[in-house]
Amino acid sequence: MSEILADEKQLKDYQAFNKGVRVWSAKVRRESIKILHNTHGSGRLKHNLEAHYLQDYNGSKAYVGLGFKFLKYGAYREYGAGRGYIVKDGKIMKGYSEWRDKETRLKRKRQGWSDYRIRRSRVFDEYDVDIKRSALPWLDPPITKSINDLADISGEFYGDAALKKVLEKFDVITIEKRYGKK
Repeated sequence: MSEILADEKQLKDYQAFNKGVRVWSAKVRRESIKILHNTHGSGRLKHNLEAHYLQDYNGSKAYVGLGFKFLKYGAYREYGAGRGYIVKDGKIMKGYSEWRDKETRLKRKRQGWSDYRIRRSRVFDEYDVDIKRSALPWLDPPITKSINDLADISGEFYGDAALKKVLEKFDVITIEKRYGKK
């Protein structure tokens, strides 16, 4: 981790900060693509993975946010879900959403369930079935592995208070959220 900065004159300017963030995101993207390259997929996910940078609306030219944009099935691939498989309590199972079955959906609506709750309610098909899917952590591990580097880059621009903030809030840019977990 970077050492405590002696005074504010040692802080980077916004161009150096933005360049550091872009280099960091390119490194994470490269590592994620390397993980995806070892699969038998079509390659669409790795070709569509891009970093997005948020600039402050108040006129500051430094980035205030960072995220990764990818195809929706990338989140399913991270968990091992999709194509007739769901994840319950971290375990991959055969199943589907109750929203898919029109009769069940209408029954739940008559019972007063919200659309949100119905969509997240799951039905499990067969319990003793051979599971042919597995989770592939392709984006979260590279982010987690290099989050300290991003904290150092932020600390060199914003000061030492940013180091702590980046480490506390890094779950926002990962797929699997670990809110409240230590």
